[in-house]
Amino acid sequence: MDTPSFRSQHMPVRPSQEHPFLGRDPLDHGCAIFTVIESLQQLGLESWTARLLSWLGRFEGLERHLEEDCDPVLCVRQILLRHVADQPRGAGEQKGLADVTWHSIVHTIVAQPFVQVCCDWSIDGLRPRIRWDPIEHTFLQFLALGHADEDLSVWTPAAGMPCRARKCASMLQGKAR
Repeated sequence: MDTPSFRSQHMPVRPSQEHPFLGRDPLDHGCAIFTVIESLQQLGLESWTARLLSWLGRFEGLERHLEEDCDPVLCVRQILLRHVADQPRGAGEQKGLADVTWHSIVHTIVAQPFVQVCCDWSIDGLRPRIRWDPIEHTFLQFLALGHADEDLSVWTPAAGMPCRARKCASMLQGKAR
């Protein structure tokens, strides 16, 4: 499998409109989730697939409010592709190494900028009525809580969100099913 570069994954994909691609490309956003699943399998971490996808789903829709290089699915895809590229042959079959790899992946994921993003609903930038917490609500659930007269604010605090990162790491590192 060719590993795309970090830069190329965020460049606008111009898929061929001709047969057989008909507008699709292996590096487009729609295919990224399949690469996430395949990478977990290659790393011997398929037992973590449901947990990672469920957690990642908490951020679905947020990519529309972020710079392209902060897209949650693309960031996770790139992290996993780096681990696949760095993995020694046959390493995915070693249980102890898979546990270390998963811990490293989780640590890298929760350090990504999208995990630190804050959002709230407020009127005219005044005190927020409700703030998004991805532990409590998916982003799409949070969007549905907004009122027509409110503005959605999206920002990243300079100090980050270390407490959120720890909670996300705990969610991701729970026992595999």
